Amino acid sequence: MAYQDLIQQIEMLLRETYDLWDPGWVTFNWRNYTYDHVQRVRGLAMSLAAQENGDPIVTELAALLHDLTKPYDGEYATGPDGKRLVDERGFWYNELRLPVRSNAVTHLYDELGLAGRLHNESGAELAQRLLADQGVTSDIVAQVAAVIADHLIPPADASVEARCLYDADTIDANIGLPAFVRNIYINLHFYDQRRAPGEPPIAETLAADPLRFLGPYIHENLPRWARGKRQDFVPKLTTDAGRAFATARLDRLDALFGELGADLAALTPGADHSRIDLMLHFMRHTDDPSIWAETERLCDAWQAASAPAPSLQLLTALRAEMIGEQ
Repeated sequence: MAYQDLIQQIEMLLRETYDLWDPGWVTFNWRNYTYDHVQRVRGLAMSLAAQENGDPIVTELAALLHDLTKPYDGEYATGPDGKRLVDERGFWYNELRLPVRSNAVTHLYDELGLAGRLHNESGAELAQRLLADQGVTSDIVAQVAAVIADHLIPPADASVEARCLYDADTIDANIGLPAFVRNIYINLHFYDQRRAPGEPPIAETLAADPLRFLGPYIHENLPRWARGKRQDFVPKLTTDAGRAFATARLDRLDALFGELGADLAALTPGADHSRIDLMLHFMRHTDDPSIWAETERLCDAWQAASAPAPSLQLLTALRAEMIGEQ
């Protein structure tokens, strides 16, 4: 099978597999998040591998398949004291979350007895079988499986491809403009779960008095979030290229959050295509959102509407990060 045909088949299989679970939130993710995340990790991992002299085929296949069994991870398992359960390596246990439909992946998952395994381990074993069945050479199959198995915490002797995948996976979820949009969705999701009795739902607050939420979110929460990512995640990255990408993304975020504070002071009622208006758009479209699809739609619509240059530049930068160019 030609390589591009293999990639196309894998992409179709991923989309089909992730859709076997109904929409809804689990821990800090929602259904459409996983497919988008995998595609972003693929682009970024390949960019890192190009700079770190990694094998592009091994990197791409491992990135596409690294979260193949992630949807089976349910809520974090907790003990009688309410604390999350961890194994001897420090990995959190998750409750098993079964799909409501089935396909070749779920049948193979059951056949191999993978229930209860960490998703890096079960994903590596599944990927090994799927790629072998497609005629991929045994050497490539073994390398891809090892990269997937190592992607949660790469051991000291991890391959360069495994380190690139780990860095891309870590950066995408935590650092940069896609992570900022994810932070918006997470904050709104948990806001309604945790709001005090008598407080209006977040949708009502955003409609009636957006500054009530946006003020502290932009001036306090976002800068604190970015500082925490710089402090906690950049030191854990394993490649020079990963650290450079992450630092550049954080520098862009710092500049953006400062500018958003000034934009907030000039907020006007109604849609004005400002960067605050862009944030509000994401906040008002939270039903199993696809960050990629929503950004593509906004890029087209706001270009046609002659939106202000800062807004179009933000959308362009968001798209560039999503495909791994920045």
